[in-house]
Amino acid sequence: MRNVPIVVLAAATALALASCTGGGGAGQSPSPTGGTTTTTAAQDRVYTEDELRELVSGMTDGDGNELKLYSKDQVDQGSRIAGILMNSATVNPEECKSIATAGLLDTVENGEVAVAISESQEPRTLSAQSGREGPDAVGLIEDVRGKLGQCDRFTVQVAGQTHDVTTEELQARTDGEETFATVSTRGEGTDDMLMQVSAAQGRLLVVATKNGADLGDSDRNELEELVDKVLAKANDGATGTATRTATSSPTRTGTSTSTVTASPTASPRATVTETVTVAPTATATATTTP
Repeated sequence: MRNVPIVVLAAATALALASCTGGGGAGQSPSPTGGTTTTTAAQDRVYTEDELRELVSGMTDGDGNELKLYSKDQVDQGSRIAGILMNSATVNPEECKSIATAGLLDTVENGEVAVAISESQEPRTLSAQSGREGPDAVGLIEDVRGKLGQCDRFTVQVAGQTHDVTTEELQARTDGEETFATVSTRGEGTDDMLMQVSAAQGRLLVVATKNGADLGDSDRNELEELVDKVLAKANDGATGTATRTATSSPTRTGTSTSTVTASPTASPRATVTETVTVAPTATATATTTP
């Protein structure tokens, strides 16, 4: 019998955020972003799982808490459980379901991933993923932008609970070739928010998230810094060189996305009972028997 800590589900979902969150409705221009120019060799590099784990290791959040690296088994099992739960969810409008559940299973299977998470009142996650198949990381981000104009506001029903979700795209800046950021809110007010910043560099995708209340510019800056630290590590080990391009200052702009995340609270020591949160913190529980 194996009990999986609930924080693993948060990590497993965070690794897929670039595929299941987005912003920018029809007619909006892409968010301003920092840029990195690399050689072809650096852009084409595919990272191994061990290399990705090294990239996200040794990080701390803005409160000084360690972002703990999760084991390969923890990430795999968390992703599997999150995928099962979300595939049973009902999303309205229905066409948004593929967006809400995208990446929860396929991302790990089609590449390698590493995840770290801080266990605090405002938990942060940091993930890096890389794969040889399919579009590169820039293509993934561009694909998200193209899909999510119709899903700026939707509902998710899972385990008998219905949750209203809205998302705003943020203008963020990182050292990546492409940067994408959103903040999602469940219900009214600003008490239940999830912010994510994603950056693409060749076939490397880096995602940082933060869950909490009243998230704003300082929180976005914190996530940008986490992402940039990972990119700096990657550049130190690459054969190409990187130069940063100037961009406009970050501000909040249009709306659009679907978000799925998990509540990073400790799971009770029971027989395979897992609790997940849908966008960002209402919980649903699934129990299986080995």
